[in-house]
Amino acid sequence: MAYGLLLWMTRTSFWIPTVVLQSVVTVWTIDRALKIFELRRSPWAVALAVAVISFTSGAAFFVSRVMPDAWAAPAVLSLYLLAWHWDGLTRIERILMAAIVTFAGASHMATLAVLTGLSLVQAAAWPFAGRMRIGLTGILFAAGAAWLGLIALLVVDDAVAGRFAVTPGGEVFLFGRLVESGLIGRSLAERCPRPDWQLCNFKSELPSTADYLLWGADSPLYKIGGWDDPRARREISSIVAYSLRAHPLDQLSSAIVLTARQIVTVGLDELTIRNSSPSAAQAVDAYAPWLAHSFNTNRQQRGDFDVTRMSAWIVTPISIAGLCALPFIAVILWRRGSYREATLPAILLFALLINAAVCGTFSSPLARYQARLAWLAPFGCILALASARRHSRREAGAPPGRGPIAISAVHGGLDP
Repeated sequence: MAYGLLLWMTRTSFWIPTVVLQSVVTVWTIDRALKIFELRRSPWAVALAVAVISFTSGAAFFVSRVMPDAWAAPAVLSLYLLAWHWDGLTRIERILMAAIVTFAGASHMATLAVLTGLSLVQAAAWPFAGRMRIGLTGILFAAGAAWLGLIALLVVDDAVAGRFAVTPGGEVFLFGRLVESGLIGRSLAERCPRPDWQLCNFKSELPSTADYLLWGADSPLYKIGGWDDPRARREISSIVAYSLRAHPLDQLSSAIVLTARQIVTVGLDELTIRNSSPSAAQAVDAYAPWLAHSFNTNRQQRGDFDVTRMSAWIVTPISIAGLCALPFIAVILWRRGSYREATLPAILLFALLINAAVCGTFSSPLARYQARLAWLAPFGCILALASARRHSRREAGAPPGRGPIAISAVHGGLDP
């Protein structure tokens, strides 16, 4: 609902302000990260970083789409900077980063899960912050911004839709994933017939993919009422609850496998395929009819836009290489005493793992889900290594009597 309001306010201008805002937010967080890690010696450093990220990831595609995926990576980076580099940020920067985290969480349930999960990870890691002379203020402020996203989601849904609840549909996505894995079919075979389960009448018609169940015109989901039918959602929740109770080990093993698949499923193919969702076309016709012709005749809808090669030869290998490098770089930097630099690859690794677990478990592995965060992995590796190298050179050339602790104090490691 929060992101929908942003689209509503910019609908008369072809959503260009939304795209510009997403671009500015992404570039600004990259710029602040370069500044914090002392790698922004000139504006050209920012331009170079943005250009490299644009040509090696899906970041440019995400910011140009009217979907909340563009806010995931800036929010994760902002959450990290608030928690572990609080002392290097100005008051305005802290407020803006908190706003990015809150809005991103309120705009997408998967992003909210990643941000709140990361806030718990950072809180658990606080005992290690003593080695970096980091106080608790930043970690608490970052956690507050993440959980404020949940409060904002509830308040906006209540104000606009009249329901003080999270965005509906989460149980339907999970149901689709369980249908695809075969666990719902097994549950229906065990418990049907049941008078309160209409799906018993369609157990032989369950599709093989979650996408068809969720979006297919003659899907059993729509035969029992569809997404918006309260009775259908109660039935789906009941079936899912039974499946979880009856087959917990199968559910756990399936979740682990899907998480592993999702974390290495990264790419851009799904970003440029033809949009065949009837709800998207209906929304455009109903709320922005002046865009209908452009929507139906653009290059994407005609199938003229293809980034398959770029995805396969550039984005996927670089993203996976960055992911694999994160734990090794974190351990190496920590053992060398570069504690603060080691937190960046460690936190980004947790972010990618949580994102894969949430998206893979509640939906099915899709390249878009992981691609929206994947560019943070190589970017974080470069930031951490370059910053650690610079600090090592400073310490090696430091005059007598100024050891690592004093050097850290001068450069923001200690409070004045």
